[in-house]
Amino acid sequence: MGKEKDGPQSDFMFLVLCNEAFGYTHLQTLDSSMSVIMAMLKEHGYLINERNKLMNPTEEDDSDGEYVYLYDFDTGQKKRVKKMNRT
Repeated sequence: MGKEKDGPQSDFMFLVLCNEAFGYTHLQTLDSSMSVIMAMLKEHGYLINERNKLMNPTEEDDSDGEYVYLYDFDTGQKKRVKKMNRT
């Protein structure tokens, strides 16, 4: 664990994230397979993103702001996001 490309930024953060996502205790997390937990966390992230998309749908014909297209790191697809102004 540690500074892996797709892994958590710290060991403690990983333990807390598993507790929040799955209800695992620290010992349950440490006794589990790292590859299985990482796959479960990716699936959990995907489901949370899908839930958020359903709760906050964006209309394609919105005229109340300027939008740009950026690549979504989870899917690799272009994603429409509202451009924020610096103030």
